[in-house]
Amino acid sequence: MADDPQNTPGNGPEDKPEGAPGTATGSEHQGEAGKGPEGDQADAVKTAETARAAAEKRATEAEQEAARLRRSNAATKGTDLDALREEVRAEFTEQLVRAELRAAAAGKLRDPADALALLDVSSLAGSGGDIDAAAVAAAVDQLVKDKPYLAVAEGSAPSWGDVGAGPRDTAEPEPATPFDRLRRAYDA
Repeated sequence: MADDPQNTPGNGPEDKPEGAPGTATGSEHQGEAGKGPEGDQADAVKTAETARAAAEKRATEAEQEAARLRRSNAATKGTDLDALREEVRAEFTEQLVRAELRAAAAGKLRDPADALALLDVSSLAGSGGDIDAAAVAAAVDQLVKDKPYLAVAEGSAPSWGDVGAGPRDTAEPEPATPFDRLRRAYDA
C-alpha cells in the first residue's frame, strides 16, 4: 500500500476539492480504456499548468493596464488641477458677487436677500473673476424699478425704537447718596 500512487500525500481525495479537475471517484473512469491512476495525474498536471498559465497571463495584463492607467493619470493630472482651480475661482467669485449685491441693495431694498433671490448672480461677474460694481448697482436699480414694493419707503428712516439713550423725564428725583439708592432698590 505504501507504493500505491493513490495513497501518497497530495494525491488523495481529501487533498482536492470535490468536483475539481483531476479528481476522480473510482466509478468515473471504470468503463474507459487507457485511463487509470496515471491518466488522472497527467490530466491534473495538465489542468494545473493551464490554470497557472492563464493566471500568469491575467496578472501580466493587469500589470500592463495598471501601468497604462498610471501614465494616463500622470498625463491628465495638470488638467485636473486646472479644473479644480477654475471651480474654486468660480465659487469664490460667486461669493464676492453675492456680497457686493447685498451691499448695493442694503440702502435700496427693504430686505437685501430679495436681491439675491431675484437676480442672476452669475451674470454680474465680470471676465476673469472681477466684479462689475456698475453692473451690480444697475441690476439693483432695475429691480427697484420693476418691483417698487421691494424698495425702502422714501423719507422714512429705519425705526430703532427706544434704545434707552438720551435725557429722560423721571417721576422721582435721583437719590442723593448711594445708600439712598440701595434703600430705594430694596424697598421696591
